[in-house]
Amino acid sequence: QKEDKAFLQHLLILLKQGGKTMKDRKTSFLYKARRYSLNYLGILPFFLLFAVFIFYPFIQGVVMSFTDWSVSSRGKVNFVGLSNYQLILSGKGTTSLRFLKSIKNLAIYVPMTLLVGLTLSLVLALITRQLSQKLFNIFRGAYFVPYVLPLFLCAGIWQWFMTTGTGLVASALANIGIGRGITWDSTELYAIVYVLMVDVWNSAGFNFVIISAGMADISPDIYEAAEIDGASTFRKMVDITIPLLEPILFFVITYGFISALQVYDIPWIISSGSDVNSVGGPGQVMSFPVMEMVRNIYLGGKSGLGRACAEGVTLMIAILAVTVVQFKARRKNV
Repeated sequence: QKEDKAFLQHLLILLKQGGKTMKDRKTSFLYKARRYSLNYLGILPFFLLFAVFIFYPFIQGVVMSFTDWSVSSRGKVNFVGLSNYQLILSGKGTTSLRFLKSIKNLAIYVPMTLLVGLTLSLVLALITRQLSQKLFNIFRGAYFVPYVLPLFLCAGIWQWFMTTGTGLVASALANIGIGRGITWDSTELYAIVYVLMVDVWNSAGFNFVIISAGMADISPDIYEAAEIDGASTFRKMVDITIPLLEPILFFVITYGFISALQVYDIPWIISSGSDVNSVGGPGQVMSFPVMEMVRNIYLGGKSGLGRACAEGVTLMIAILAVTVVQFKARRKNV
C-alpha cells in the first residue's frame, strides 16, 4: 500500500509538471509565433509601409532638426544642438517672427474652425435626419460634393466668391456691413475668417456623413420610449441623440483638431505669388506653421531644412499634447 501510495504521488507530480510545461509552452513567444504566423504575415505589409514611409521619416526629421541641414549640404551636416529651436522661437529675425505669427494665426484659426465646422455639421445632420430617406440622400450627396473636390479648385472657387466688389459672398457680406471696403486675403483676422469659410465649406460634408452614420445606429426604440413620455423633437435631440453620439463627436473633434493644426493647402493657394516670401499675404495675415516649413525649404538657405524640421517637430509636439489631453479628458468623462 505504501508503494502504491508513493507511486500515485509520483504520478501526480509528473502530471502537474507536464501540465505546467504545456501551459508554459502555449504562452511562449515561439509557440505564438508558429500558431499566428499567417496572421502576422498578413499585417506585415502595413508595418513595412509604416516603417518606411512614416516612422523612418519621422525619426529622420527629429534628428535633422538638431543639424544645419540644407539643400546645399550635399550629405555634410553638422550637429548644432538646439540652435534651430532657439532661432525659430526667439522672436528675432524674419524666420522667427514669421513662425511666431503663424502660431498666433493658428491659435485663432483652430478653435474657430472646430466650433463653426462641428456646429454646422451637427445641425445639418440633426435637421436632415428628420426628413424622408429620399430627401436625406439628396442632401447628403449635395453636402459631400465639396469634400471630393480638389483643394486647388475649392480655393479657386472661393477666390472668385471673395473678390472685393464683385465676389458673390464678399458682396453679400458687404451689404450687411461685414468686410465692407476691405480686401479679405490681406486684412488681419478677415484673412483667417476667409480660410475658415473655405475649410468649413470643404470639410463640413465629411463630418456630416460621419455624424449621420452615427445617428443611424441609435435604436428607434429609444426615441419611441421618449415619445411615449411626451418628449418633444428638441428634447430628443438634446437628451438622446447628442449624448449617444459622444464617441462619434469625439472622433470628429480629434480628427478636426489634427487637420486644423496642419492647415496648409488652402491659405497657400490663396496667398501665394511669384515670390515664395509672399506666401501668407502682407504681414503674414494668412500664414500658418506648415506654410513656414515649406517656405524654409524653398528658400534653401543655410540650415533651411534643419529649421523646417525644427518647426515640424514643434508642431508635432503641439498635436501630440492636444491629442493626449483630449483622450485623458474623455476618459474622465466616460
